[in-house]
Amino acid sequence: MKKFLLAIPMAAMFLASCGSNDTALEENLDDIESFDAAVNSFADGNAKDPLGYFNGLLAEVIEVDVKFHEVDRLDEMNASVEEINNTLDSCLERMSQARVALELYRGKNWPRRAEFHDLTLEWFDVVEEIVTDYLRPLATAMSKPDEDLTDEDYDLYEEYGYANEDYVEVDGRWVAFQHTFADANDFKLGTNTVDVEALIEEELASE
Repeated sequence: MKKFLLAIPMAAMFLASCGSNDTALEENLDDIESFDAAVNSFADGNAKDPLGYFNGLLAEVIEVDVKFHEVDRLDEMNASVEEINNTLDSCLERMSQARVALELYRGKNWPRRAEFHDLTLEWFDVVEEIVTDYLRPLATAMSKPDEDLTDEDYDLYEEYGYANEDYVEVDGRWVAFQHTFADANDFKLGTNTVDVEALIEEELASE
């Protein structure tokens, strides 16, 4: 699972849900509603400096990542094809909205922003390809108990496994670049990480 690091000391981006920007990011981004608020703020162009940009970008990517990995949980649960496809639709929709939000900051000359922008788009592209070309065709297989899987189903899973290697590679570069961007813009990343698994559980419980 991706190692999302929280920025310190304070979040510069206004979070619509809390009415103030003087609350530490560790306290703000702790549940799905908080991430939704951060994403909405970022999409409204409220990131005014590199730290605010990082916080917004982090929230955007985490929201996509939660939906992307939620499919694995649905697979374990043998959820319905409809539920799996709805989750895939939501993942693609969140990526589309995030791409639009990123364009709001294209003119900012913050150090290494352009590289972070392009790397995030690359990450989105890889996730979108896996969702469209591999997870969507696997929806029926994921809804079946293991004992009902066919040879064709196993072949699809194997293809997905190979494709997921591309995700792991770009994901690793994205994680590493968090530090590069923070160092270039004179803020630090904390040691606290975002519990994506907990966010997935919360998302599943709310559906």
